[in-house]
Amino acid sequence: MYDGNPNVDENGYIYAKWKIAPNTYIIGYHGTMYAYLFIGTEKALLIDTFYGYGDLRKFVEDLAGMPVMVANTHGHFDHTGGNAFWEHVYISAEGQKDMKNTFGEEHQKRFEAMPHPDYTATTIGDGYIFDLGGRTVEVIDIPCHHAGSVAFLDSQTGFLCTGDELEPGQVLLGAGGPDKIARHKANMEKLYKRIDEIKFVCPAHNGSPCDPELISDYIELDTRILNGTAQIMPNTAGFGYGPKARKFHPDDPDQVRAQYGGASICYVPWEK
Repeated sequence: MYDGNPNVDENGYIYAKWKIAPNTYIIGYHGTMYAYLFIGTEKALLIDTFYGYGDLRKFVEDLAGMPVMVANTHGHFDHTGGNAFWEHVYISAEGQKDMKNTFGEEHQKRFEAMPHPDYTATTIGDGYIFDLGGRTVEVIDIPCHHAGSVAFLDSQTGFLCTGDELEPGQVLLGAGGPDKIARHKANMEKLYKRIDEIKFVCPAHNGSPCDPELISDYIELDTRILNGTAQIMPNTAGFGYGPKARKFHPDDPDQVRAQYGGASICYVPWEK
C-alpha cells in the first residue's frame, strides 16, 4: 500500500533489516527505532510495528517466508501504529487501552485507511509463552515507562526485547516521584534475576543489541536517583524538555537527565 510518503517506494519497502542470529532479524525504521522478527519452524513473531508507514506486513512476511504474528512491548503508537496491517495482535491489558491512540491527525487518517483498523487483541502478561516451533519466546511484565510494558525473552538466542523500559539512549519516566523510580528499579532487579539467560538486551530505540550489563547500570542509576546522589547531565540528550518544550510536554516540562554508566533516565525531580 503506497500512501504518498516520499520515503516509501511502491512496495512499501522503507525498512532496514539485518540478521543478528539464525532466523532472527532487527527491523529498523528512521535509524533509531527497532522491531524484532523471530522465526521458528512453524510460526514467526514480530515484536512492535512502528507507525504504520509502507507495508510492514508484506516486508516481514516476505522475509520470514511464512505468516507473521504481532506482539507489542507497550501501547504507545510508535510501537503499535503498524498493527492495523494485521487482523489480530498480542498485547498487555494496559497496552490495549491506548494501542489505537494515534499521535495526531496525520497518523489518525493513515490508521483509518489501513487494512484492519478494527484489529482485535489477545491479552498477554507475565509467563505467557509463544511457541514458534523449535524456539519459545516468554513474556515478562516490566511496567513503568508505560503501564502495560512487557519484555520478550527468546529461548534460542537469549535476546531480551525491552521496548522503552531500558535502552542506551534515555528512558523517559517523566513525573511520578520516587514511587515510579522504585518501580523501575524493581523491574530491573526482576530482569537481573534472569541474567544468566540473557545474551543481549534489544531495546526499541537508540541502539541495539546491547550488553546485558545495561540492566545493572539501570539498577545502580535508579538507586542513585532515589538516594539523591545521581549525576544530573547538562541536557536531556535531544528530547527537548524544559520550559521551551512546554507545548510538546505540558504534563512534565521540567525533566532532567541522570546518567550512570550506559544508563540514562529522564525524570521530574521531587523534593527530598
